[in-house]
Amino acid sequence: MLPTPAHVWAAHSHAQAQVLAVTGEIGAGKTTWCRALIAHVRELGLRVAGVSAPGVFADGHKVAIDLLDLASNEQRRLAERLAVMDAASPTPNWKFYAETLAWGDRVLKAIDACDLLVIDELGPLELRHNQGWQQALPLLKQGRYRLACVVVRRSLLTAFQAIFAEAQVIEIARKHTH
Repeated sequence: MLPTPAHVWAAHSHAQAQVLAVTGEIGAGKTTWCRALIAHVRELGLRVAGVSAPGVFADGHKVAIDLLDLASNEQRRLAERLAVMDAASPTPNWKFYAETLAWGDRVLKAIDACDLLVIDELGPLELRHNQGWQQALPLLKQGRYRLACVVVRRSLLTAFQAIFAEAQVIEIARKHTH
């Protein structure tokens, strides 16, 4: 059974610098689960920092990804779905905007201590290609948070665990509709 965000926070809120990997297949609801955790921690009056990447949908299809600075609530377009797959790209279905990736990196670099750190998500750019949010891994290693919630798709979980072996993993299963 999937633990609720409130349960996860209660289990980790007294510790220092714990890392939680939220994983699952594409579209399983990883970002949605993290946003519920963010809302819970904010309701407690605690400091949340980091970035979230909510999907932008049209006619039930994900057409873009935005990037949200969780401290300021500033939001920018991070990526748009490509009409034709680019097999040579590390992200073959998406066109990422370099200026938004750089902005997200600056947001991460500026984070000081917080209660909940969210990085949604560490993907192939960061874990396989040494691109994307280069500040994310050093920020996680600094441990200036009580709990870090990091979204990592299942196909990249082994690469993430090679860096953060102590990370607890929560698997979000895709809900099937009939």
